[in-house]
This record gives sequence, C-alpha cells and structure tokens, in this order.
Amino acid sequence: MSVRLPVTIFLGLLLSVPVWAADPGDIQHKADQGAERVSDAQAFVEEIDRSLEMAREGVYGKIKDADMTRMKDARDTIATLLQGHERATQLPADQRIELYNAQELITSIIRDDDKNRKVCQRLKEIGTRITKRECLTVAERERRSRDAKEAAADMLRLDCVVNDVNPCGIIRGSGNSGT
Repeated sequence: MSVRLPVTIFLGLLLSVPVWAADPGDIQHKADQGAERVSDAQAFVEEIDRSLEMAREGVYGKIKDADMTRMKDARDTIATLLQGHERATQLPADQRIELYNAQELITSIIRDDDKNRKVCQRLKEIGTRITKRECLTVAERERRSRDAKEAAADMLRLDCVVNDVNPCGIIRGSGNSGT
C-alpha cells in the first residue's frame, strides 16, 4: 500500500490531462499541455509497462483479470498512437483525446475508481460541421444513458383513463364493437 500511493500520484500527474472544461478551445489547450508532459514517447510507454508489471505483481492490490486485460488494451492503444512519434504533441487532436482516454482508463483501474474516470469524445452539433469535445465521467455517461432510456420509455407509454376504458383504450361493457 505504501508503494501504491506514490506510484498512483506519479501516474496521476503523468497520465491525467484535465480536459473536462466546457470550452472546446480551453479543452484543446489543456490537452496540448498534457501532451507536452509526454516529452519522450518511448520512455512514457516504458513507464506504463513498468506500471502494468507492478499491477500484475499485486503492488496496487488485487486487480481483476478483466481489468488487467483492459489496462493491457489501453497500453497497446497508447503504444500504437505514439508509434513513430517522439512526442505526444505530434499527434492530431483526435488522437490526443484517444491517448487521454487510454491514460484515464489505466489510472482509474489502478486507483480502483472507474466511475470517476473521464471519457472524452467529439460530437457534431446538428446543423453545423463544427465539432465540440465533451468530457464526462463514466458515472455521468451512465446516468445520461439511463435518463434517456427512461424518457424514451415514458414517451412510449400510453396515457389511459381508468373509467369505462381499459388500459388499451377499448370500451368495456358495451355489446357493440367500436361504439
């Protein structure tokens, strides 16, 4: 546990890029600042490899096999993105966001705090070709998804009056069909 905290703090400082601000220009500026921290892409990937090895050894506590697989996939994503680049600042904006998401995944698993992990994506607004970046925590995304499903279900429900009408809107008790 005593090694876990300093390594987590190091990874948090090294890996996290605070790009959750609302203004897309501000997000890009902060993403660029975070990318500037990765001055040596190869050394950065090697540091992630050391962190994954420590996770396998149990330094960070018990990590589930599924989470180890997710961390390995995130590491592979980072290595693929940085392949052929000396610095993270050489990546296009979309790839820097993908790099950020992979870094956040690793950090959140090590911290055992997946619900507070930030996930960023580019969204196209209706009626414009301009994209905007949106960063939400996993918990916020799940809440938004749940709220949207509930709203859709509410819209699909029939409003029925409980008098002489059954829930399907058919009149009961009269021998005539249709009147």
